[in-house]
Amino acid sequence: MKKLQDDSTKLITSAISIGQIILDDSHYLTFWGYIQSPSGEWKRCDFVTNYEVLNNMLRYVEQYHESVQMTIVQKLENMERIPEMIDFEAQTGTAIRFEDIRFYLAKPIYKRKDAWATYSVNNCWYIEKVEALPRKQYLQDHPVIPLDDCLAILRDHYELYLGYLELDFLEEDARKKACLDNDHKFTLAYYAWKEQVEKRRG
Repeated sequence: MKKLQDDSTKLITSAISIGQIILDDSHYLTFWGYIQSPSGEWKRCDFVTNYEVLNNMLRYVEQYHESVQMTIVQKLENMERIPEMIDFEAQTGTAIRFEDIRFYLAKPIYKRKDAWATYSVNNCWYIEKVEALPRKQYLQDHPVIPLDDCLAILRDHYELYLGYLELDFLEEDARKKACLDNDHKFTLAYYAWKEQVEKRRG
């Protein structure tokens, strides 16, 4: 489960994803993305934060760090209009997922008449800070799948791939349909399937 703590104006979670980043001439950024609910469902959500928090997010998820940072720098240097958008879903086909990070969220506030008020809905949050999730907490949130179960899943994928071939699917299409378009995964699935066949014969 991803959500760790919740009250009326504060929230701590460990999984969000970002589809678009909105840049303007302020020190803040707006993210259009998703937040993971207690049931594991991804729900649409907007986030506001600053550049320091974004840099920490990228530092904790190294595979995105350099490419996302460079994209933002280039967009800031060549900003043609305000606001400007970086659309990761359009560029890569998917939102960027940030997991295993503790996000400290608060409802944004706004001026209403002479007093400050918080947004009453739960689809917009301000990211105050982030922290790397301790390894122990990570393991609690991500139970280790037994090796035998992993091999069984791989065998099922390979048998599905063989089934598509029997239906005269092209090799590439059969692998994609069976979720084996990754060469390393395909090789592992083949050997898992081969081992099971040899055991049956023996």
